[in-house]
Amino acid sequence: MIDSIHQSWLSLVVKAVYRSQAGSPGARTLLRRTEPVCITAASLSPAQMPLQKLLFSATLTQNPEKLQQLGLYQPQLFSSVHSPSSSTTADPTQKQERFDFPQGLTEYYVPCTINKKPLLILHFILYLKLCPILCFTNSRQTAHRLCLLVQLFGGVQAAEFSSRLSPGERKNTLKDFEHGKIQLLISTDAAARGIDINGVKCVVNYDAPQYVRTYIHRVGRTARAGKAGLAFTFLLRVQVHSMIQN
Repeated sequence: MIDSIHQSWLSLVVKAVYRSQAGSPGARTLLRRTEPVCITAASLSPAQMPLQKLLFSATLTQNPEKLQQLGLYQPQLFSSVHSPSSSTTADPTQKQERFDFPQGLTEYYVPCTINKKPLLILHFILYLKLCPILCFTNSRQTAHRLCLLVQLFGGVQAAEFSSRLSPGERKNTLKDFEHGKIQLLISTDAAARGIDINGVKCVVNYDAPQYVRTYIHRVGRTARAGKAGLAFTFLLRVQVHSMIQN
């Protein structure tokens, strides 16, 4: 969301918030706002509905330049922290980002070769009966090739969700996936960003994500609202050590 601020969508929203309401000057006074100025007795009369900005993020950036673009005034940070069962003392000299996963999420790492990846997807659906599956790739080319390959194999309702599709096609694809008409939805990170998909029981990282934040956003599509969910990550031999270490 912050990365797309350069498209000026936030400034348009803020201008609409402070836009004067139509009608008589005295009507709906509490619902009218004026742009913030120096606080004086005159600025506090009449009382107005204050503007509040609520930002929810699974991986909030610590870059002050990006946060500054939001125009926050005296921001307050609220963080969900799960207390560990055993008391451990962290090394203050090591600054690491800490992420909390849903309690109902079960994660698996699957060492494999490139050629075995499509067969593993088919094994999950046809033999392990894991569906619906939301599968993530690192590029739309990989998503397109995998979708064609699964469709050629037959027996699995698969669909692609990437920038190759029009907005209308993506909307219809999501609707079919949520209604159970699609067993395997193959998506890129960019296409699925900011979209809430209901009923995801299993997430598969067909391509291992390059960043921890990307992994958090992917697996966060399942195990929502206290429900159980599965997350599988396919790892090549050269990726096993670095992925487990992260």
